[in-house]
Amino acid sequence: MAIDLVTGAGGNSGSYIAQRLLQNGRQVRTITRNPEAIADPIEAFPYAFSDPDLLAAAFKGVDTFYNTYWERHPAAHGGHDIAVARSSALISAAAAAGVRRIVQVSVMHPALDSPYSYHRGKAEMEELVRSSGLSYAIVRPAVMFGGKEVLLNNIAWLLRRLHVFTVPGDGKYPIRPTHVEDVADLMVRLASSNEDGVHDAGGPETFEFGTLIRRIRDAIGVRAAVVNAPRGLVLPLTKSLRFLAPEAPVDAEELDSLIKGLVSCDGPAIGNRRYTDYLSQVSSDYGREYVR
Repeated sequence: MAIDLVTGAGGNSGSYIAQRLLQNGRQVRTITRNPEAIADPIEAFPYAFSDPDLLAAAFKGVDTFYNTYWERHPAAHGGHDIAVARSSALISAAAAAGVRRIVQVSVMHPALDSPYSYHRGKAEMEELVRSSGLSYAIVRPAVMFGGKEVLLNNIAWLLRRLHVFTVPGDGKYPIRPTHVEDVADLMVRLASSNEDGVHDAGGPETFEFGTLIRRIRDAIGVRAAVVNAPRGLVLPLTKSLRFLAPEAPVDAEELDSLIKGLVSCDGPAIGNRRYTDYLSQVSSDYGREYVR
């Protein structure tokens, strides 16, 4: 039976990829931070970046490598340079093991000259994939919803608790959310090809950010006022939310990349799951818990 390796099979996108592979009769292996939390039939290895032999063992016999590994909060894990170095270790181990194909999660609008370390790091990681010698597909979502989603769920969490929610700037910049299951479906489909390529992963709906916040507010039935404010005011307000939330919901780079329109893209949708429909389905429970 063919073996596929998925990083983070206990996480959000990784768990949906693993589910689909199991349904397709594939043998699934994962590298994860918490291998003891992974249930059979998935074989689990730890992220053994300091143990090359154990890392090599994780890739033994693997056909396709689905790489979802990244660090969203660089300060907690050594910076995006560390995330790139660790991605390099994973990709090198895959190449050394003779893996047939890598399907890599990236982000919309990565660039080596980006002012944002997240987007620079993702661009560097894409270069590692391209230069690996492996057949590859790179998938570029931005904001995902569904499952253990973070950003939009946590916005709903804040709307349930704040009297006033501030939107930076005019709020007219675009956001194109994508359902996590559509991303997983695309990645599994791309594994069956041998063609190298990069694929933007936008959903079927694009919103102005301010409009989206008001839709979430109305759907969950709260009365928070949604007001526009200068970016220079919103950022310190966001940082102050650490006294209410387990962490600041966005950092300065994430806020600026949002305002710059980097969480939207052109091109066709990768699936049919609409955020509007999802929001109506989950509205009663949306944002009840903060997700990290």
